[in-house]
Amino acid sequence: MLEGFGEALADREYYLPLTGVADPGPRFVPGEVPAGLRGGAQGIWTVWGGPRTALAEQGWKIHVSARLDRAQHVLDTVAGVCFSEGVPFKHLSARLFFLFLHHKHAGRAQSGKFCSVYPPDTATARRLLERLSDALDGEEGPYVLTDRRFRGSRTVHYRYGSFGARSRLRADGTREALVRDGSGREVADLRLPAFHLPPGITDPFVGQEEQPHAGPILIRDYEVTRAVRLSNAGGTYQAVDRRTGRTVFLKEARAHNGLVFDGTDAQQRLRHEHRVLRELHAAAPGVGPEPLDHFTEWEHDFLVTEYIAGQPLVGWLSRSSPLARADRTDGSVAAYHEACRHLLAGLDASLERLHGAGYRFGDLSLGNVMVTPSGGVRLVDFEAASALSAAPSRMGTPGFTPPPGLRRAETGPLLQDRYGTAAVAFAFLAPFHEIAEHAPGNLALLRRDLADVAPPQDLWQRATAFHLPEDRAQDRAPDRAPEQDGSGRLPSPAELDADPRGSLTRFAGEVAAGLLETADAGRPDWAFPPSPEAFRTNNVCLAYGTAGVVHALHRAGAPVPEEIRKRLRRDTLAQSGALPPGLLVGTAGIAPVLAGLGLLDEAVDLLREADGHPLTASCATLAGGRAGVGLGWLALYRLTGESHHLERAAAAGEGLLRTPDLQAGLGEHDARGLLHGRSGIALFLHRLARSTGEDRWLEAGRLLLHRELDRTFPLDDGALSVSDDARLTRAMPYLATGAAGVAAVLTRYAATAPDERCAAALPRLVAGVRVSVATKEAGLYRGLAGLAWFLAGHAELTGTDAAREDAVRAATGLVKYAVPYRRGVRFLGAGSQRFTADLASGGAGVLLALHRLLDGPLLAEPHPARPRVTATG
Repeated sequence: MLEGFGEALADREYYLPLTGVADPGPRFVPGEVPAGLRGGAQGIWTVWGGPRTALAEQGWKIHVSARLDRAQHVLDTVAGVCFSEGVPFKHLSARLFFLFLHHKHAGRAQSGKFCSVYPPDTATARRLLERLSDALDGEEGPYVLTDRRFRGSRTVHYRYGSFGARSRLRADGTREALVRDGSGREVADLRLPAFHLPPGITDPFVGQEEQPHAGPILIRDYEVTRAVRLSNAGGTYQAVDRRTGRTVFLKEARAHNGLVFDGTDAQQRLRHEHRVLRELHAAAPGVGPEPLDHFTEWEHDFLVTEYIAGQPLVGWLSRSSPLARADRTDGSVAAYHEACRHLLAGLDASLERLHGAGYRFGDLSLGNVMVTPSGGVRLVDFEAASALSAAPSRMGTPGFTPPPGLRRAETGPLLQDRYGTAAVAFAFLAPFHEIAEHAPGNLALLRRDLADVAPPQDLWQRATAFHLPEDRAQDRAPDRAPEQDGSGRLPSPAELDADPRGSLTRFAGEVAAGLLETADAGRPDWAFPPSPEAFRTNNVCLAYGTAGVVHALHRAGAPVPEEIRKRLRRDTLAQSGALPPGLLVGTAGIAPVLAGLGLLDEAVDLLREADGHPLTASCATLAGGRAGVGLGWLALYRLTGESHHLERAAAAGEGLLRTPDLQAGLGEHDARGLLHGRSGIALFLHRLARSTGEDRWLEAGRLLLHRELDRTFPLDDGALSVSDDARLTRAMPYLATGAAGVAAVLTRYAATAPDERCAAALPRLVAGVRVSVATKEAGLYRGLAGLAWFLAGHAELTGTDAAREDAVRAATGLVKYAVPYRRGVRFLGAGSQRFTADLASGGAGVLLALHRLLDGPLLAEPHPARPRVTATG
């Protein structure tokens, strides 16, 4: 599922719960409702209670699916049966919610569900299953992946699980449904995209349990050798034709699912793609993959095409670009730019042949272009292709599709493809598409930051062809009217170079002003616009909620409005019983923020609750467990000097040292990095050693860092990197998960407890961080702000001119992500689809990184001491 997909649908500026959308389209309501019975809203669902039967805690849940065009009839049928039986049920409330749950980018665990029925016992469940399957005989709907179908029904499904009565809080702030197994033990109610029964529970509706599949997977004559991608629309697979031994590519389309917002489903689009490929192969062979077969197996459609060897352009880019490599040279950069020209020329030639055959591609992106082993390009995934004489498809990839309201003289049937090729050219230089669409004036700032890799003029012009000229765009930023006081004006490249301290000080004021401009203490869902994660956790926490923004404003010396202070206190106290204990999304992170506002009693109460929380005992991490709680006590000790707070921090340290299996207390799959891995625990132990003067904490932390270093891996440029966890091998440079977070802790140990292994690893980790000045996001956790925050601390502790230059370069690079607002500036947050203010991905994290640089010694000379940040405007 795409990050923030549902939350981005509700509003054009900010992430909101999907229920916040102004118009969800036509509503679904049963045609006949018994007198006195009213439905209640529950998120995107409408719930109908049973007048004779209370909702059970768990049991056999019935799911009924439907085609979109038959949804009202199916609802009327289900409602009639449930009302007559007095059984509670719910259904999706509106057309938009139906499209969302069945969308190609939706989560597979909820796929296909339209109505959910909650029988009180097995006998009632059996009766309802029989009645519903009889009443809906002949109806078709998508297969609900978590369930089994009842007998031969195409719409009626069932699974055993919780009815919502019991759940447990997880360390990450989300909740996990619980169900009692056959022995009465509480276990997780797993919502897998496959039928699953709790231990000891048997299916009473089948004569014999199905046996797990064994041996190779065969689809007609094709043996699947690898799953390329699985989605709500179906899957894509590499396979072998057993008749010929030829390697082929299979694309699957599930029935009545994988919708897009025009209402077309995956099968309709796959059949359309097959027609396009057949006609195109006859007119211009080689432009797209050769279509080999198309058939329906069971209820799914399959398109078989030639298998195009090579890698998607996104993979080629990550492996071939020297722009973020520590060992890049002028020669390697020039060779890379020449390779980009070659690929663009090949793409142009393919598109010219495609257009000559009468088609547009419609959805050019880094995932839909294959780079062959010989260096050529092939277009793949013709789902959005359409005839030039027809309207273009509404599908597209954000940043690669013309934004709404694009006004240019050059419009017409080829606009989508021309815009897409420009976006591909842009991607070769920097992942800056979304920012350029919102603030084209920032292209001059981007070009300044790319000066070391000097984009050639021809590539630059092609990449920026659909954006306003740089000399006009600064005054044409969206979302704000021209102002006389200069609010929202960004420093120019020349100003950043001539006076980095003064420019960044003024810029920090604009960031603070933008945060305060987006504040709304009266909104029920948030006080500052958050990341999508806030709607799955809580709206007060340090990472995604009010506390993080207040923390950044307070640390930077910017004023925090009294109504925001009151809102934070009120929301925290109201939710305290439901909050996890951790630093990121729980009470340990909120407590020091409240203490900094003078609410010390409330802060102490929160940390005491965190000490006794069960999750503190089971989770060790900085993000969600004991290390983060200990760090909260240390913050209170530094603020008050009271020894009791230091004793509580030391108790947290003792608890970590006594943990027999520390790996079990880390994030899932042996997580690595600052937030969920061993280096975060080592950071707490380092700070504890600094406060207590006891070296044993340093020794314990050093051993943890060694184990973390065991999990790093070398890059071919000589740098060292780290992945999220044991399942993945992607090189991550970021603060939350990646090299910057590990290096931030390593820097402290190298400065206070020299160690040969740590000292050798540190410069190799830093090498992979310092060159990453054009990240996709600005944010603290996985963007440039986090790298700037680390590099500032690294420069302070090492004191070298090179480290200072790296920190200043990263901090000044943050300016290019800022989008001028009514007052101040805003930042696109998680997923780069909407603006956020939170600490994790939004403006608060940027402000905190700027504060670290401006309040430290790096820019102190020859400039005078920095004044307090003033929210401009």
